[in-house]
Amino acid sequence: MWLPLLFFQLLRVVGSNQPVLGFLGGSVTLSPALDVTQRNISSIKWLILSNDTWIATYQGGKTKTNHFWQYRGRLHLDISSGDLMIKNLIRKDAMKYVLEVGFQGDEEISRKFVLRVEQRLAQPRVTKHHGWSEDGSCILRLQCFSPDPSVNFTWSSTPPATNRTLAKWLHPHSAFLLATMGEDDKVGFTCNTTTALESASHTLDVVCGRGENVMDSLTCLSFSFSFSFSLVLNQSKEHTPTFFHGVLLGSCLGILLAMITYILRERIEASIYLLSHR
Repeated sequence: MWLPLLFFQLLRVVGSNQPVLGFLGGSVTLSPALDVTQRNISSIKWLILSNDTWIATYQGGKTKTNHFWQYRGRLHLDISSGDLMIKNLIRKDAMKYVLEVGFQGDEEISRKFVLRVEQRLAQPRVTKHHGWSEDGSCILRLQCFSPDPSVNFTWSSTPPATNRTLAKWLHPHSAFLLATMGEDDKVGFTCNTTTALESASHTLDVVCGRGENVMDSLTCLSFSFSFSFSLVLNQSKEHTPTFFHGVLLGSCLGILLAMITYILRERIEASIYLLSHR
């Protein structure tokens, strides 16, 4: 009976796999949390791939972290604690890791880790559109975009919107907020996106200005379009009637294009934002 007892005293194995989460491009530390206050570490081995491939070792007083090509230049081994840091994480780093630590006196301890590597949550983006009510209040319509699917949206404001009418509704990849504020008020509206793993936010400071309205944008866009269109139709200045016909047609098309752009602006903005984060 003494042989099995002696074996388990010399080799203590923690069978459960400790989960560890890391993010693409970031760093993560696999920490065995060893009690080394009264024991000296004599050897350290970090292994992967069915526990037969070394990636980092400490033996005979020498540290080596370039055993396996996938991790070269990305590992740091702490020989005082056994901690292994992996830098610049990639998808292939997600796997099981095994640590074997030897102490003076032939005692050995093993630890197992399962590393997950996820994409970080992208920062959302808040845009606004506003108009005016009959009593002079500014009516805000805020939209928050996120390229990440299945996120939870929440809104907050500073100062707190205790005297404002708030309404919110959801749409794929975005959330909306309807609020009212005074003409001279300055309010910071924050959109928060969260998952089970992390959170992100974007704050937009809003001051309502009466100079910002739809007709200014429509007039500017229609004038630019009509001018460009007239130049295309009239390469020569000899035909004056044709020139004015070109201006008239260009103006009509410019106004039509501006109206369509304004109506579809939110879908266009959302599509551009989503494509830029893929």
